[in-house]
Amino acid sequence: MATPKDVLGWVKAEATGSTGIGIDAPIVIPNATGMRIADRLAHSLYGKYHAGAYPASRARSFWRRTTGLSSSLAKLGFGHGDEWVPKRCGRFQIEVHPHAASVQLFLLDRIVKYKKGRLADRAVELKRLRGLILDRLPLLVPRLELTELPEIPSAGRELKAVEDQLDALLAAYIAAHWWYWGPERNALLGNSRLGYIIVPQRQASKPAVLALEEAGADADPIKQFEKWYAQARTAGVDEPGAVALATVSSDGQPSARMVIVREASSCGFDFYTNYRSQKGRELAANPRASLVFYWPELGRQVRVTGQTSKTSRVETEEYFRTRPRGAQLSAWASWQSSVIPDRDVLERRIQKLESRYNGKEIPAPPGWGGFRLQPETVEFWQGRENRLHDRLRYSRTASGRWIVERLAP
Repeated sequence: MATPKDVLGWVKAEATGSTGIGIDAPIVIPNATGMRIADRLAHSLYGKYHAGAYPASRARSFWRRTTGLSSSLAKLGFGHGDEWVPKRCGRFQIEVHPHAASVQLFLLDRIVKYKKGRLADRAVELKRLRGLILDRLPLLVPRLELTELPEIPSAGRELKAVEDQLDALLAAYIAAHWWYWGPERNALLGNSRLGYIIVPQRQASKPAVLALEEAGADADPIKQFEKWYAQARTAGVDEPGAVALATVSSDGQPSARMVIVREASSCGFDFYTNYRSQKGRELAANPRASLVFYWPELGRQVRVTGQTSKTSRVETEEYFRTRPRGAQLSAWASWQSSVIPDRDVLERRIQKLESRYNGKEIPAPPGWGGFRLQPETVEFWQGRENRLHDRLRYSRTASGRWIVERLAP
């Protein structure tokens, strides 16, 4: 574990005349006890995410070490950056709070809990943080694309070492974010006289420039889809699995509706429905279909065409058990796509079903199940300026091999 002395040695050896340093520690602590204004503001703004700050006071044992580091950096020309002008040359230091920063940068509902708890749980959460860093930071401005990060160990000491490395990486990125944007896209809590914390603001909008190049695309369209799907989740897409499903009736009439793809794998794209619904009847008559995913936050579409088949009953029942109980009851209550006189019909059915299955497991309805679309073509569409979009189409050959072609926008 690096000590303040180690950090100073690295700074003296590596820092240039223009260097920003983000420190995960209270670095200005004038108050004797209790919370600073910055800490109170952090609780007020980020407490709902469980990302409030600990009191930064002389009552806590680490204050001499952290303020000593700050003072030593000041002697090397690193002034406090609370009044920093974006993109200015020079040296600065800022205080950051990784928990608050992570919920903002990664658009989370609550913190990633990798600092406390059972070792196994911390390892799982730390792996999640690692994935968020790899997936989300390349989509932000300034962009940070990392080819690799340390794998998450299971032993306590090694786990703490990786935790410190990821915290340091976040602190460094926040310093870069502050240098690039300043107060335009960062919250400044407090000031260098009373103590302060800098936290990035949430940015759900798409990055300025994204490209889709053959050299960076995976040879397997499913793996490429999994990469884009993960990026859509971390970019704040509410339901990345939402997809427009287009089917064609036996008399040639096309129809489309939104469904949720529950799984995408080498076997295909799975979605579930009542088999007596309109889409169920149309797929029974004509199993060919098309899917379109649209993620406006990233300016991306994915189009999939192919032939569908029903999932096995075992797969259907396994998935059905994962659905919320209310959704399980609805699958029984709704004769999908049939004409009903009013909503009361549905409400009465739900009441009867709740009574029938009170305290019991709800089985999957016999006329309800999954469809799997086996892709024959998968097109990845990346929006670009002036409508010169990127389009890469994967087509499956008779031998099962995928070929990739670029299409004109």
